[in-house]
Amino acid sequence: MNRSLRNKAIDTMGSWVDSLFLSLPKILTPFKPKRDIDAALYEKQMDYYFDKGFVDHPETFFQFPETIPAFEMISERAYADGKSQLFQFQSDYDPRNPFVREQYLAHANNRTGYFVRWTHGDPGRQTVLCLHGYMLGEPKQAEKMFKVRTLYEMGLDVILFITPFHWKRSPAAPSLRGIFLQPDDVVMTCECMGQAMFDLYATTQILGQLGAGQIGIIGASLGGYTAALFTALTNVMAFTAMMVPAVNFSKPFGPDSARLQFDVTPLLEQKMNQIWQLHSPLNFVPQIPKENILIIASRGDKLCPFEHVVTLCEKWSWPRHHFMTGGHWLVLNPKERGSAWYSFLSDMHFIEKK
Repeated sequence: MNRSLRNKAIDTMGSWVDSLFLSLPKILTPFKPKRDIDAALYEKQMDYYFDKGFVDHPETFFQFPETIPAFEMISERAYADGKSQLFQFQSDYDPRNPFVREQYLAHANNRTGYFVRWTHGDPGRQTVLCLHGYMLGEPKQAEKMFKVRTLYEMGLDVILFITPFHWKRSPAAPSLRGIFLQPDDVVMTCECMGQAMFDLYATTQILGQLGAGQIGIIGASLGGYTAALFTALTNVMAFTAMMVPAVNFSKPFGPDSARLQFDVTPLLEQKMNQIWQLHSPLNFVPQIPKENILIIASRGDKLCPFEHVVTLCEKWSWPRHHFMTGGHWLVLNPKERGSAWYSFLSDMHFIEKK
């Protein structure tokens, strides 16, 4: 088998694994309770984003803290020759939409932000800030995914940012654990993205106060989406790396898959899709040089469709990128991805060249 056919076969296998993973939610969808909301109220909630001009000018939706929030270290343990620390801070995010503000703020766990810090203990260290995927965020899992020990042993401090409504920020009710992304509640998801940007910015400011050196971010899957969006809204990062990033949530599960207790008119569906895509990185351009951006994606990815990544690369004037064989989950050549990532870190002067 020649190389081209072999790569195509691997891409097909990767797509098949992703499709298998995606089949379970599709099978369960008919058994999921329909969202209990009145059509008029839902449209009223959505109309707020149109009336305020956020749909036409998405950058105006996002807000950032004006001061560094109160924070404290709540646990510390030995890690190699340094420390692993857990910090919490007060999230002062105030949802833009007055029609969902009370509902949003009722989730008490989410009003506290968290980040984990693996640190050598001295100020000025170059720092890598990791952004986890959807329904993830547990530190031990993230430590493996981002190979924190390897980065630490390269001389870097490493941070794990906990996205709103994940890990300790999750709702108490297990049925609400996936609240961050809801195709049947595009308003709630939009506010979640607003808070993710607000709290991520707050985290960078806290790290600065703690003595961190330059900070670069790496995000995977949903974390890649978060990283791209943050890079398009701020210039506080030294670099941004995105691994198999989500770019547009319209596929595979967009508002067309929503289960609601009323018939969705074409106009209402159009509004749902516009708000669902309001926060897509495709609406923006990066605020840092394209040479400081790395995008790694798999051609067979069906979970975070590869074609959306290509569209982002085109819009962003083709930043540094590396396209691999396989899918979102099935990666047969992880060393290739690691090589591209560590080479990028070296070029960003975060680690020494090998």
